[in-house]
This record gives sequence, structure tokens and C-alpha cells, in this order.
Amino acid sequence: MKFLLSTSLALLLVSTSFVRAADMDERIHNAIKIVDQRQGSDDPIPNEILQNAKGIAICTIIKGGIGIGGQGGEGIILIRHMNDGAAPVWRAPSAFNISGASLGAQLGFSSISYIIVLNTERAIGQFVGEGKMKWDATATGTAGVDTGVESESTRDLEKHDVLVYRDSGGLFGGATFGGSSIEVKDEINQDAYGEHIRVRDILEGRVTPPPTAQRLYDLLDGKR
Repeated sequence: MKFLLSTSLALLLVSTSFVRAADMDERIHNAIKIVDQRQGSDDPIPNEILQNAKGIAICTIIKGGIGIGGQGGEGIILIRHMNDGAAPVWRAPSAFNISGASLGAQLGFSSISYIIVLNTERAIGQFVGEGKMKWDATATGTAGVDTGVESESTRDLEKHDVLVYRDSGGLFGGATFGGSSIEVKDEINQDAYGEHIRVRDILEGRVTPPPTAQRLYDLLDGKR
């Protein structure tokens, strides 16, 4: 039993070590790969869903352990600025990490990528708050296969605060994220944009988007 517990804790540390503060360009390239794979699949996210979103969070999470499950990952969030009388504009990415632990009979590890469509300011707030914030996707009305929303129309889907898509398959239930902790990675943002940059500077458009993000913007705008 002691060996099993020790092994579980060690593996938990390994799983959460994925939260390793990769630099902004690496996060952007990973996000491009995730979105490109999804939109090039037989089941892409409808362009109307993406075009009407207030924000998009893209992340990869490692889950697993023995006896004690853990999860850790990293990603970026992008906010779409709605211009009056002009086309919406994607603002620069902001980095975040996600971590958490859960109890359960788990064995082994899995790496899963997610595209999280944020339809409300409330949903965006869970990714951009100061310090660590608890993410409870079920509380924000996450759409998922376990709620039967795949039969809903696009217009009805847009009424949900959050829509969570996996790297494969359809809409995914929010329980995966329940109880996780999300933390804005100021050091990653500052390395990318400047020493005194804060997340609000990014979200309010005071930061020039990096050229590496253009391919990501094109994909989110339906350009392949």
C-alpha cells in the first residue's frame, strides 16, 4: 500500500510537470496544430460557432496516475474584439496553465487537447482573473455529449456559456474540468510582450499580436 501511494504521488508529480511554462511561440504552434487538426477532420467546429464566439481557449492536458488521478496542462486564450461597423479582430494570445487532482481508480496517462469556445464574458473571466481561479465547467453551462446537446442547432449551442471540443470526437462534457485551477502565466506573457505587460493590457488590445499567431487567426476565421 505504501509503495502504491508513493508511486501514485510520484506519477502525479510527473503528470502535473507538464505545466512547465512553455514560451508563447510554442503554445501558439501547439494551438495551431490542435485547431488545424480539428478543422481538417470529418467533424469540424462549425464556422458560425467560431465566428460568434467572444473568446477561444486552446490547451493540452495530461491526466492520469495510479489510485490518485491528477491533471496538468497549458494553453492560450484569445479574445475577439467586436468592432462597431467593422470586422471583429482577434487580440493577442494570453498564456494560462491548468492543474488539478481527483480521486479515482486511474491507471496510466493520457494527453488530450481541447478547444474551448467561450460565448460570454463570465466564461472568459474564468481564464483571465488575477491569481488562480477554480474552473467548474458544469456550473457555466458547458455543452457535452452527456447533456444531449449534439442534437441542438448551432443557434441553440451559442446560448451556452461554454462549448468544449476535444481533439477528436464531438462536444465533450464539462466534468473533465470540474474543480481544476486556472492560472494566468504573467511571466510567459511578459517574456512575449514586455516586462510590465499584464493580462488586461493584452485583452484590451494594447499589445500587438505576434506574427506567429496569424495562422491561428486564419483557422479560427474559417480560412484553411
